[in-house]
Amino acid sequence: MNNLYLSTTLNNISHWIIDNKILIINYFFNIVFCIIIIVVGILFARIFSKGVNNLLLTHRIDITVTEFISRLIHYSIIIFIISASLGCIGVQTTSIITVLGAAGLTIGLALQNSLSNLAAGVLLVIFYPFRSGEIVDIGGVIGTIINIQIFCTTLKSADGKIIIIPNSKIISNSIINFSRESIHRNELIISVSYDTNIDKVIDLLYSIVALDKRVLKDMGIEIILKEFPISSINFIIRYWSHINNFESIYSDLLKKIKIVLDKQKISIYFSKKSNVN
Repeated sequence: MNNLYLSTTLNNISHWIIDNKILIINYFFNIVFCIIIIVVGILFARIFSKGVNNLLLTHRIDITVTEFISRLIHYSIIIFIISASLGCIGVQTTSIITVLGAAGLTIGLALQNSLSNLAAGVLLVIFYPFRSGEIVDIGGVIGTIINIQIFCTTLKSADGKIIIIPNSKIISNSIINFSRESIHRNELIISVSYDTNIDKVIDLLYSIVALDKRVLKDMGIEIILKEFPISSINFIIRYWSHINNFESIYSDLLKKIKIVLDKQKISIYFSKKSNVN
């Protein structure tokens, strides 16, 4: 009985295949053609986006912007190719668009953080408050920009850590760009004992800073008496320099100040580095 049922089923299948062989052949070739379109489309998307990237770079467009645009073009082409290939096998793309539109609201609510990151990424590329290679402070996170991706931005900290920040967090935070201006004002705070002559300290500190050739004298040097805390007198030293010399000048000035004040028998209570202005 089972053998008879199996034989009948196989016979029906073979008859259906014979009767619909033209339809099957057409679908087979359509599926193969669809696969070819997808493969060629992916290769084209890769080549075309790379070409756009190289073209933008030759026109000296910032690498951060070029990478973002090339990725956006790459994914857009792939989505278009997949939609076109589905049409080749008889899938109604209008129906797909309708379904996607109906599901879009639900997906948008579920992925609202990702969509906000995408929108923020577009704004970062349009207004580019920073570029690749620049040093920035984003909400207290300091590092060098490596790249801006579609959903996040990658930084490298001074101690070699890789920091990935969602783009929406960047847009909602304050951004301090240290690299846009090559000249910065720096500050040092020096504290001496209460029995020190104030005018003498001011003259000594001014002469030490003025002798450093890396300090931009035309921008001005300020030695200001800041405050009288419990155990010391605090002075602020303000000077301008190129950002590339900031660390070296700071270190050298501290060393020179310590040597000179020691020779003058002036006690230093403490000194600290302030933020770059």
